[in-house]
Amino acid sequence: VLFALVIVTSVSSCKKAKDTIGVIIVKDSNGLTVADAYVVLHQDSLISPQGNQANHSELTKKDYTDDNGRAEFTYTLEAILNVDVVKTDGNNVYTGSNIIRLLKEKTVTKVVEIN
Repeated sequence: VLFALVIVTSVSSCKKAKDTIGVIIVKDSNGLTVADAYVVLHQDSLISPQGNQANHSELTKKDYTDDNGRAEFTYTLEAILNVDVVKTDGNNVYTGSNIIRLLKEKTVTKVVEIN
């Protein structure tokens, strides 16, 4: 019985942690989703005492939205990130921004409107 209890306890403690996922949905001013918009998740740059700018490159992720206006990003830890979106259509450039707070082992969705 003790052996079975040890086995059950060790198996249940080896569960793989769920991913921490940020989903960005890009919409235009009419509320329609926007495909092929360039989405960047990042933290603000830090300025060192020497005046050099440093960026947390391991936290910066980039992707384009799919046909449903959706881009998905996977992280291992919680984070608060800036979301910047750019969509170029001919000579027109549409931009939008927001902030997303990623929660450990959760999927968080944020809508960004571009205009």
